[in-house]
Parts: sequence; structure tokens; C-alpha cells
Amino acid sequence: MGENTILRNAMKKLGLTRPELAREMNRALKRRTGRYGTFSERTVHDLLTRTRSPRSRTQLALEEVFDRPIVDLGFTPTARHHQQHPEDPMKRRSFLVTAPIAAAATAGITPSRQGAPYRIGAADVERLELLHDQTIDDDDQAGGTEALERRSAALAEEALAMQQRGSASGRVRSRLYGVAASLTDSAMWAAIDGRRPGAAQAHLHHAVTLASLSGDQVVQIRVWGHAAALYRQMGRFTDSTAAAEAARAVSLCRSDAFYASMTRARLSLHQAHTADRSDVLRSLDQARKDLSRSDAGEHRSRWTQFYDAAEIELLATQAHTEMGRWQDAEAHAHHTLAFLRPSMVRNRALVLAYLAGAQLRQGEIQLAVGTAKTVPAVAVHGRVEHLLNGFTSRLISAHPSSSYTQEWTAYRKDVLSA
Repeated sequence: MGENTILRNAMKKLGLTRPELAREMNRALKRRTGRYGTFSERTVHDLLTRTRSPRSRTQLALEEVFDRPIVDLGFTPTARHHQQHPEDPMKRRSFLVTAPIAAAATAGITPSRQGAPYRIGAADVERLELLHDQTIDDDDQAGGTEALERRSAALAEEALAMQQRGSASGRVRSRLYGVAASLTDSAMWAAIDGRRPGAAQAHLHHAVTLASLSGDQVVQIRVWGHAAALYRQMGRFTDSTAAAEAARAVSLCRSDAFYASMTRARLSLHQAHTADRSDVLRSLDQARKDLSRSDAGEHRSRWTQFYDAAEIELLATQAHTEMGRWQDAEAHAHHTLAFLRPSMVRNRALVLAYLAGAQLRQGEIQLAVGTAKTVPAVAVHGRVEHLLNGFTSRLISAHPSSSYTQEWTAYRKDVLSA
């Protein structure tokens, strides 16, 4: 028998290593039978490479962990297992993914007859995760609009409603809390990006609580990282650094170079207010080293895909801007643009706004205005608009009679305010 690629892909989707799957199977068997199993990493190795038809207890544990029939994991059920589960697998799968609440239509879930018992399955969570991915794509394009904030918050409520009204395995419940936390965090981030700190604070406590309930370290890193961004926006720099340190303290950052890099790079931005320049440079340098040794082929959550060399350079641009080091800020802005993917429209708008500001601070009026006019109009709100407002005020104050000032104010009125 060759490798069971179906099981391997199912493990990858849940982020399970071989030892972690063995532990989850032991816990699943305890939930179903009252006694822990004796599964080990060797068991999982055999399931991936040798076993065609696992014994009944193994099948029971696998179905509990992945919340799907054994045949959907690349195995042939034993005759005994057929007797224990005589219903048609397709009927069973259909039952697992139904949910009798009208609100679930938003998440693409088909309602069952009113009052009927139902079980939340992995497919239900996957639908919510797909909708969450779409909100992240929208954020990459236009940034944190109020509509995006409302949509993310509504989807988070859908996930929590499912928690209260349906039964599920422990694994699925954890994933539901995780997606609810991520969606609440997306609502918070949309408010932060849109410079609506009051609205962001309303989401913060909820996001932290849900992230803790999920037990998902990746979600916890995300929530603490955005909490740090909120505090920095509010001028609470000690709190922002503390939140950034909390993200770095998540144990995953010690075992995964990707998250070590992300949290280190973000910390540099907060250190620009509370630490020496040498600390900022050291954090950025270590972030680059960590990213270079991370596994580029590793499957990760959709929200993490923003993080790459361009993001490090954008954070460096912001940090040097905060420190008033305009030449360095300009250099890092150009580096960001060189690395930035075309799909990251909002980030392109941000870095161009920072670049224009750095050029203006160095007296390059014509160049600064030219750069500012290339900021994508679709993303001119929230943080980007705040930067351009500052740019406009400084341009008018320092060069009130310049033809370039007149050119910019006319452009801003006719194009960006249209």
C-alpha cells in the first residue's frame, strides 16, 4: 500500500502532526468509550503507509477526530464496523453537516426540519472558514471598511450560534471557537485599519476570550498582534509593547520560525516608541533571519499569507517613520514596493503614503506629490486617509504657495474625494 494521501491531507488541513494526531485519537476514544487509547506516533505512521482497514477502535477514534466516515479518510471499514454503522455513509455524512437554524444560511449551511437533533461537522466549519478567507481577501484589496467589520462580526455570531444549538466532537468545537475568534479579530482589525478604535475595543475582549477557548495558538498570536496594533493607535505604547510580547510568548513561536519572525517584526514597530533604535534594528534583523529559515511549503491559515519579506520591510518603514529617520524610512519603503505582491492593494496604498511623507520631510516636494498621487484611491480611508491628511497639512504648512501644493490639493479634491 502506498501513502494514504487522503489522511495526510486531512491531517494537514487540521494542522496535526503525527504525535498530535495520536494524542487526539487517544482523547477521542476516551470521549467515546470512557477509556484512553494507546495510539502512538507509530500507529499514525502505519495508518499513513501500511494500514488499509484499521481495527474498530482505531476507526472510531479517527472518525471522532476528523468528524467524517472512515471511507472518507482513505480506508476500507471492517465488517464489524459496518455492523456498528449500518446506515449509508452518504446519509450519515449528510446528517452530520446539517444545522436547523435559519441564520446559518449566511454561512452556507442547509437547515434541517425544525426541532430535529443535528450534529455540527467539519464541513460546517470549513464553510465558515471559506467565508472568513473571503473577508481577508477583501481586506487585502480595500482595507477595513465598516461593511467588512459588520460582516466579520455577523459570521462570528453564526459560529457561536452553532456552538450553542448543535452537538459536535471536541475537535470541531475547538475549531468553531477558533473560527469565531478569527472572525471577531477580523472585525477588530477592520475597525483598527479604519481608525475606529472605539469599535475595535468592543471586539477586543471577545476575541481574546474566544481565542483562549479555542486553544489555537495561531489564533492567539493573531489576536494579541492586533491588540498591540490597537493600543499603539490609541497612544498606549507600553500596553502595545506588552501585547506584542504576549504574542511572542505563545509557545508556537519557539518551535516555528515563521511565527517567531512575524511576532519579532511586529515587536520592532512597538519598540520604536519604547526602546532604543538598536533594539528596533535587532528585532528586524532577527525577523528576516527567522523568515529565511522557515518552511515556505508549510500549510498555514489564509490570514498568515500577508506575511513575507514585503511585510517586514513595511514594518521597518513604519518603525523608521515613528523614529523620524526619513532616509531610512524612504529606503525601506522602496524595498517594500520591490517585494510587494500585486494583490496587496491596501498595503501598496499604505507604503506609498509613508513614502510620500518621508520624501516631503526631506524637502523633495515634487517627488513627494508625485508619489502621493499614485496611492490607489480604492484604499484611501482609515489609516491611509489619516496618513494623506497629515501629508496634506504638512505640505500646505511648509509650502503654501508652491505649485506642487496647488497640484496636490486639486488632485485630492477632484480625484480622491470624488
